[in-house]
Amino acid sequence: MISNLSKVFSIFLVWSYLSNFVLSNEPAKATWQSFDKANFPFSKWLPKNKSDPKAVLIGIHGFSGAASDFNNLGTYLSNQNISLYAYELRGQGNDPDQSRVGDIASVEHWYKDLNSFIKKVHKEAGDAPIFLYGESLGSLIIMNGNSYLDESIKETIKGVIYASPLIALPGELPPVKNFIVRLAMFLFPKMKISIKSLASNQNAQVTSETDHWEQMAKTPHFVPKYTLRTLGSIEDLVHSSKEIAPRITKPTLILYPGKDVFTRPDQVDKFFGNLKSKDKKKHLFKESHHLLAFDKEKERLFEIVERWINKRL
Repeated sequence: MISNLSKVFSIFLVWSYLSNFVLSNEPAKATWQSFDKANFPFSKWLPKNKSDPKAVLIGIHGFSGAASDFNNLGTYLSNQNISLYAYELRGQGNDPDQSRVGDIASVEHWYKDLNSFIKKVHKEAGDAPIFLYGESLGSLIIMNGNSYLDESIKETIKGVIYASPLIALPGELPPVKNFIVRLAMFLFPKMKISIKSLASNQNAQVTSETDHWEQMAKTPHFVPKYTLRTLGSIEDLVHSSKEIAPRITKPTLILYPGKDVFTRPDQVDKFFGNLKSKDKKKHLFKESHHLLAFDKEKERLFEIVERWINKRL
């Protein structure tokens, strides 16, 4: 991410930290095999009553996040007879292959992983309708990855949810610095940059009560450095959202904060207006920041997600 890197990485560091502060329900954990035979961990929150789920939600976490980011939502939905599955993203902190951590050779790997995981969940969950839930970067993976999904898999997906969709970045680097960074990306794509140094000392608020990110490095899935090609790829995904919006036809729910440090509400409103889907809803959480599932309006968010899914069964 080229734009305002200090603020951007402050947020993701906080996210990494907050994912440890979740509700008490512990999910079942296992591993699955992706398209290239690589194995990744995943978590699943199954119905508390042990019955077959009436629906399945698949969560794709954000940058420097983890499957545990969905613990609050998964705990809530498990009491409503809805299962939630979430996998650890390739190249993020819980990737079991340390050589991949902090890097993504191609964003196509994220898309193919998504396709593989949906197939795995569909096989396990049977006929239960499937919905996708992308958080921040996860929203971009869902948007851009649709064309990589098998046709049979597309048919199983009954709707998509974008939470704090990362469709814009704040600010721009000065022209000279921007040129230097882009030149470095071209010449040294695999060079890793410390996100701690990029974040400096800015206090970027991501929940109503959180503006200190110094303890983020204590989390198990903290990634201290990312390759330049990874950062550049994510920036490209952000900018591609404008072109993707008119292609989105599935029932869509957008959940967005009023105090996001990345994307302004009016930018989300414009994105929403460009969606091709005839069944689209949006909910603004005026008092919340980027990390909706950890902020003070989270209970309302959980209830909205449940109702939205139920109406499409």
